Amino acid sequence: MYNEEAVTKVVGNRLANKISVVTGAGSGIGAGIARRFAEEGAFVVLADLNEEAAHAVGRDIAAAGGSCEAYGTDVSSESEIAELFRQVEKRHGRMHILSTNAYWAAAKNAEFTTLEEWNRCMAVTLTAPFLCSKHAIPLLRKAGGGSIVHTSSVGAIVAFRDNASYMTAKAGIVQLCKSIAVDFAADGIRCNAICPGIIDTPSTRADDTEELRQLRMSKTLAGRYGTPDDIASAAVFLAGDESGFVTGTSMLVDSGWSII
Repeated sequence: MYNEEAVTKVVGNRLANKISVVTGAGSGIGAGIARRFAEEGAFVVLADLNEEAAHAVGRDIAAAGGSCEAYGTDVSSESEIAELFRQVEKRHGRMHILSTNAYWAAAKNAEFTTLEEWNRCMAVTLTAPFLCSKHAIPLLRKAGGGSIVHTSSVGAIVAFRDNASYMTAKAGIVQLCKSIAVDFAADGIRCNAICPGIIDTPSTRADDTEELRQLRMSKTLAGRYGTPDDIASAAVFLAGDESGFVTGTSMLVDSGWSII
């Protein structure tokens, strides 16, 4: 069912000498993006609620010859986000790339989602990208510009059953990117969203019943689940200079889910 082979990559120095911050970097898509950024020459600041997981990814990056540092950061807390970026400024003086990937979801429809669950989803999935952007923008401006890449979802474009809070938050990310793109273009700051389809991650495997697996496979034209590296390839493009004419957009990396 899962394709264990990594997608074909073109690895070089597309992000050489760039300072990047990746949230949700301890597993799944965030970890895949962090590893690829490092392979492409970026210094990677890894942030994750699970500090040990962030350090584990950091050790992998270092073992492969990359450069990084890791922090335990609760992105639902503005004070912790602010401290993360204070450390980036203190240690590096500037930054060039922000990639946000942390999320939290309650798999429930609007009738059965509690207010606590709704607020938690908004805090981690939508407010955190806003706050990370808010605190990153001065450092991106200081570097003469840069790129913000927020991970949204195909669920921002099409509807899933029983995911009211998640879809709403992910759709908000799409509009947040447009707002930042318009407001900070003069500072040389670009902002785009990636909208993944079904990706083989620990959270996907945790709820992958046979019925759900069949539904998901019916929505992917590639005949397989995507991998974190599929999303990392898009993130590298949007983070680097090759996408200098791309801002305020949402890149679907969904193997056709949105058109079926």
